[in-house]
Amino acid sequence: MTDAAGPEAKQRLLHSTVSAYGTLFVRLIIAFGTRVILARLILPEGHGTYEQALRVVMMLSAARDLGLTHHLMRDSRESYGTVLAWSLGAGTVLSLALIAAADLFSYLPDLPSVLRAMAVWIVIDAVIMVYRTFFERKLLIREIAGFEVLRGLLFGAIAALLALNGAGVWSFVGGELAAAAVFALLLLWRARGRVPLHLDMRRIPGLLKASRYLFVVWVAFQVFNYVDPFIVEFFSTTAFVGYYAQAYWLAFLVPLTLTVRPLLPALVEFREDQVEFAETLRLGTIVFLSGIVVSAYFLFFNVEKVVLLLFGPNWVDVGPLLRVLCLVPLVDVFTTTGGEALKVQNRDRLWLTTVVLNMAALIAFGVAFAYHWGPIGMAWANFARLGSLLMFIKVLGLFAGRRRPLVGNLAQVYLLPLPFFLATAWLLPAGSWERLAGSLAAAALGGAVLLLRFLPDYRRFFRRAGATPEAGNAEIGTTS
Repeated sequence: MTDAAGPEAKQRLLHSTVSAYGTLFVRLIIAFGTRVILARLILPEGHGTYEQALRVVMMLSAARDLGLTHHLMRDSRESYGTVLAWSLGAGTVLSLALIAAADLFSYLPDLPSVLRAMAVWIVIDAVIMVYRTFFERKLLIREIAGFEVLRGLLFGAIAALLALNGAGVWSFVGGELAAAAVFALLLLWRARGRVPLHLDMRRIPGLLKASRYLFVVWVAFQVFNYVDPFIVEFFSTTAFVGYYAQAYWLAFLVPLTLTVRPLLPALVEFREDQVEFAETLRLGTIVFLSGIVVSAYFLFFNVEKVVLLLFGPNWVDVGPLLRVLCLVPLVDVFTTTGGEALKVQNRDRLWLTTVVLNMAALIAFGVAFAYHWGPIGMAWANFARLGSLLMFIKVLGLFAGRRRPLVGNLAQVYLLPLPFFLATAWLLPAGSWERLAGSLAAAALGGAVLLLRFLPDYRRFFRRAGATPEAGNAEIGTTS
């Protein structure tokens, strides 16, 4: 292990992990509060329009970067200035193109004007992506954690204020743009004089070649995660796009928010040490999966009350969709953490294959199921994750000789919290406030059991300043 991947790197990883998850907890509370308020102030059609506009600008943001900001994480030359110049230039061009072509999206009355307003987000996001990557790559997440919380607060406060004044879908637009702009300015202030901004446009061809698969992965991943509303719109109504978007947001709130942000830079730090690399991946996956499992069980057993509590009585159609979608993350063990490992190992084509398989299956089954059964069919199509199965098989290959303990660890994550929820469901009536309260207790108990089970593994990892391959192999997954 190199000096860079020694005790000091583990300390930064520990601090970044604590900051990331502390920030996550606060952001989740803010997100819940914002959704609750806006669900009562803005009609489902407004939510549906905003969701589709957001999907379009996010896809164009991927086209702006061509994978470069993701490649920055593993780029030893730290080409921040070059990538920033490219992203700002390409972002400006794409923003102007979206403004000119917005009328192509006139199948919804307000969508073209919303897209024109959101076009500037593509440029703002270019700054955010480069500078946030710098802090994440250096495992300095705690330095920007407060800014991320402030971004969420600003979005919620501005959107709610506009909604109270009857702004409708424009409440989302105003909140999103203002919060993103303030966040970008704060990142620039925090990073002043620290980010190497050397500009060398001769590097662009080489950088684009190195990031080409990351770009395609990103596009495919965006299509995979955000194609659902468009299929639902085609076979249903804009109102049901709003219902589906709320159900999808809540079902995937933990998987999409509980990103193991320190995992990728930690894997980059430890990529020369097979033992630490595998152990980092194992522990990161356990944290990620634990949050997914507990939240999925909680939602499944309390759909009616969660929807009523968060969105109000006008959103009852969210319930059946949520009951299906909340279980989908349980079949997606390694898609996030395994993808990060493949990225660090420059196995971009394999990662792309898994994402494309998932995307193709989702679109094919989604169109067929939505045609026959409407939005609920689209929800069921999310279980068709052929790429996730391939990812699981390939990631197991990184744990040669230790696969059985790893699978045992994953099984424990699924099984240890389950008895608490089953007992609550058996003792308390469905759809009751008593079951909701009991499930909160079950979630706390299930989380505590998982913490007690795996905390010793994390302590060993962070105490170990270095290990020989033989010693490390003895420690990976030692308990099952």
